[in-house]
Amino acid sequence: MKITILIEGEPDIKPFTKVFHYSKENEFIFFDSIKIIKNKIARNLKLNINETLAFFAASVCILLRDRKTATEIQEIMSGLLLSHQVLIGVPELMRKLTFDVNLDELPECTIVILHPISNQYSMRTSNPVM
Repeated sequence: MKITILIEGEPDIKPFTKVFHYSKENEFIFFDSIKIIKNKIARNLKLNINETLAFFAASVCILLRDRKTATEIQEIMSGLLLSHQVLIGVPELMRKLTFDVNLDELPECTIVILHPISNQYSMRTSNPVM
């Protein structure tokens, strides 16, 4: 599995790329780290940018394996995390995320998420992905 994420923030911030790449044998390590991140969210601890990107990458993987379309994934991912759940500056660094995903036997796809971190508090009580 390989997920390449192009991260674009505010105009004065240079875009950068993060790659998550692992073999089928090491997939459990990636998803175990996501359990730690989910635990931080449950304890109301704020996520840094690397944890936030890993959380989004895992969410995209799960949704693609559930055969969700790009449009459905965009809808679900928008507002998955709220600004009070991440460190200061993270929402400004992540105005647009472009995921290039090569996952299992699925065809390679590109998914673009605009404003992945909502600035508003949500009435959502559960995570629809995990």
